[in-house]
Amino acid sequence: MATRMLVGVKNVDTGRMAVRWAAERASSRGLGLHLVHIVDEGMRRAGSTGLLDAARSDVDQMLASAVELARSVAPELDVTTETRVGDPQADLITLSQDADMVVVGSDSTSKDTSRRHGNRGFRIAAASTTPVAVIPAIDVAGREGVVAGVDGSRISDRALVFAAEEADRLGQPLIAVNAWPNPVVYGYDLAFPVEYVEDLTEIGNQTLDRALDNVMGAHPNVPVHRIVTEGDPITVLSEVAEDASLIVVGSHGRGAVARFLLGSVSHGILARLSGPTVVVR
Repeated sequence: MATRMLVGVKNVDTGRMAVRWAAERASSRGLGLHLVHIVDEGMRRAGSTGLLDAARSDVDQMLASAVELARSVAPELDVTTETRVGDPQADLITLSQDADMVVVGSDSTSKDTSRRHGNRGFRIAAASTTPVAVIPAIDVAGREGVVAGVDGSRISDRALVFAAEEADRLGQPLIAVNAWPNPVVYGYDLAFPVEYVEDLTEIGNQTLDRALDNVMGAHPNVPVHRIVTEGDPITVLSEVAEDASLIVVGSHGRGAVARFLLGSVSHGILARLSGPTVVVR
């Protein structure tokens, strides 16, 4: 069983919130924290030894600051650091095999979709063998609740298990969401007939019933808030997550090629980060 969380520290600005979030979770779960920065191997290929040495010196200072930050959150935390030269994303994916979770930061400060946030997180979340947390530069103080998208699939069941565990750990409610989009024909949104909406609402409630029955017995003290609604799942989940401390989604990638791809919902959530987001396989 993995005993450490892995944090990819890219730079001070994007890494600060990620380190703080990871330190709090690692401390509460009795895990260690491994902070790693990967210097792009392009510097070595360029043949500039001086540039590489200077980069390593800057990285040493950055990681020392990250350790200090982590211990300001949890003084007793076992923190280790590592600097290596390689492919930052590919190496983090490889290192994920021995980690409880991978945590990376994002420069996102809002859900503005005009910018592509989390490109680094997309690839790592798609290929990692362990859950991946993408932590934007968004202050979530005062927010409450752990959001999980539930669609009845096995991967959404795993995401719900993870979300329930986090809600229990944080002493916060679990917010289980089931949403379905309007049908689209030739670019036009069509409204469902009222009776069809009623049927879909009933199906959505049954989906939540089954999923929650399988999970909440292990977390009897966690309050559950249910949302069953018509709407684009990405939009609904993102809006609900605006007031939550965490959102958990599943990745449906399968097979040798598909495991490097994210499902449309998890990809959409990472593209418009509302707060700390965990992708579970």
